[in-house]
Amino acid sequence: MSWLFGIKGSKGEGTGPPLPLPPVQPGGEGSGDRGAGDRPGPKDKWSNFDPTGLERAAKAARELEHSRHAKEALSLAQMQEQTLQLEHQAKLKVGKGGLCGAAERTRLERTQAVDAGGYIAVQPLRSPLRGGRGGRRPDQALAHSSWCVLQEYEAAVEQLKGDQIRMQAEERRKTLSEETRQHQAVAGLTLLAVGIYSAKNATSVAGRYFESRLGKPSLVRETSRITVLEALRHPIQVSRRLLSKPQDALEGVVLSPSLEARVRDIAIATRNTKKNRSLYRNVLMYGPPGTGKTLFAKKLALHSGMDYAIMTGGDVAPMGRDGVTAMHKVFDWASTSRRGLLLFVDEADAFLRKRATEKISEDLRATLNAFLHRTGQHSSKFMLVLASNQPEQFDWAINDRIDEMVSFELPQREERERLVRMYFDKYVLKPATEGKQRLKLAQFDYGKKCSEIAQLTEGMSGREISQLAVAWQAMAYASEDGVLTEAMMDARVQDAIQQHRQKMQWLKAEGSQPLAPHTQAE
Repeated sequence: MSWLFGIKGSKGEGTGPPLPLPPVQPGGEGSGDRGAGDRPGPKDKWSNFDPTGLERAAKAARELEHSRHAKEALSLAQMQEQTLQLEHQAKLKVGKGGLCGAAERTRLERTQAVDAGGYIAVQPLRSPLRGGRGGRRPDQALAHSSWCVLQEYEAAVEQLKGDQIRMQAEERRKTLSEETRQHQAVAGLTLLAVGIYSAKNATSVAGRYFESRLGKPSLVRETSRITVLEALRHPIQVSRRLLSKPQDALEGVVLSPSLEARVRDIAIATRNTKKNRSLYRNVLMYGPPGTGKTLFAKKLALHSGMDYAIMTGGDVAPMGRDGVTAMHKVFDWASTSRRGLLLFVDEADAFLRKRATEKISEDLRATLNAFLHRTGQHSSKFMLVLASNQPEQFDWAINDRIDEMVSFELPQREERERLVRMYFDKYVLKPATEGKQRLKLAQFDYGKKCSEIAQLTEGMSGREISQLAVAWQAMAYASEDGVLTEAMMDARVQDAIQQHRQKMQWLKAEGSQPLAPHTQAE
């Protein structure tokens, strides 16, 4: 751009007429008054000004404005200016590098001198900044010292920045580590809580599963279903039970001919139901105590190839709030039987009472509702058999769930004679003729004696006749020679008759009348 302002240009480069010079001021050069000592006065400030450069610049600016290449020219000028600046910066870096090298050498020499054990004035090393042989000029030394101090300050600042960055990074690392440990602790505690909760629930579920599969519910008093503990305790008996064939449903049960035919039909229908995997029917057996209801239920289950379970209604009321859970456990356990289960509820009227008129507790009412819920539909897993001495006390919903009702009445003379002969053979004759023969029997007409006893025991149930036979056996064991005589049997029969009369008096005092005698015993 030097040509634009007329610097180092030839005289012939101007194109326009020269600008007029300003007028000379009076009292300047050429006046006769020079002042003291005839010293020449100061020159005019416009004396050396060349206006041709400005004229060319103005002309070039006008030409650039109207030229097509104005933008290219301006870009070229900017590039030239950037090139000059870059060259200038490079020169400055080279000078700074020399100064730093000289300062470093000076610092090293001073350190070596101090280590030598005394103060030694260290002459400044020669450097390109020294002004000849006479040494470094004061302004250069001051600039060098200032520049070195600035470099040390910048180094210290950079070190502080680095330390700060490291401290921040360390603090951030600690924070992240602490957060990570907290997250890990929270995750560990969460997993521990989930594990404990899962283990607790899994243990409870597994316990209920094994209880339903292996153990029997608390309400079940007796069962023929084989459990693992029973198999381990009595392996021989369990194996015999598994290999045994189905028994006759009426074996050991003495009934009237009409009742025997009816219950035999029930036994056959139940057995065929199990074979066809159909739905079982619910049965109600009612009548005086000791007439063979429980015995027939067991025989019915064995005849059909099913398991049986016996529970009593008197065990439900004491359960209280646990009665509902216990009732559900019974039916859940019954539903898991592979052979089918005959659930016999003895004394069912103890808890299946009328909800509308009877005064029962809320817990017993809830248990009754649970029982009604589980027996609302027929099942192919279990058969419900209810036994009661007072069926009129049943709730109406219970009567609606009964498919067939069977009345077990007191035995007549023919049934009583069969019962006397059966129990006399079981408790007297077999012990006297088999085994160690610790019991002996006197000589008399056994058949005639059994007929006489059947005539005297009118109104007695099958259980009372069984108890009479057991009393004969006890008297024989209690005698000195172990011999049962006819007189001893007659004495025990009279005692049994007196006891039966006393029971009837108590029954009449309560306002209840026994059912008419007709059949069976246990």
